[in-house]
Amino acid sequence: MQRLVAATACRLRTPLSILESSIAAGGVRLLHTSRPSADLREFFDWPSRDGNSEAYGRGWKVEELRLKSWQDLHKLWYVSVKERNLLLTEMSWKRIPKDAEHQVARGIPVGAASVEEDPHRLRYHEVQTTLRHIRQVLEERAAAELVPQLRREMLEVINAR
Repeated sequence: MQRLVAATACRLRTPLSILESSIAAGGVRLLHTSRPSADLREFFDWPSRDGNSEAYGRGWKVEELRLKSWQDLHKLWYVSVKERNLLLTEMSWKRIPKDAEHQVARGIPVGAASVEEDPHRLRYHEVQTTLRHIRQVLEERAAAELVPQLRREMLEVINAR
């Protein structure tokens, strides 16, 4: 059982002690991933290229994320990173800078409607907000942890590159 927990911790990059306590409490949950794809189609927003603009929501608030489990935050992080990569691909394809600094560097005036109102750029900012908030919640949890070993493990996972 110990080997299974350790192997799972390595695969999920979840602190070992969190997984052990989860398994001991009977809280084993399966990790679901997206359908594997053998090509790069997942990194393109095909409906928008066909002229079908999709509605999108807002970024997650810190208060909402505080209610989520470690595993749920982990899943949301990777879904958000995947969405961010898709949006950066689309913005690069349309030559839309991701922020004001890149906009000025390209000689595009700040406030240009073609850039500021781009749906991919607007979604990108919402995804970035979500990623910042997830990191904030995880750092709060690590700071509140009383066991130094567990705190170190949590910070290692949070700060992993």
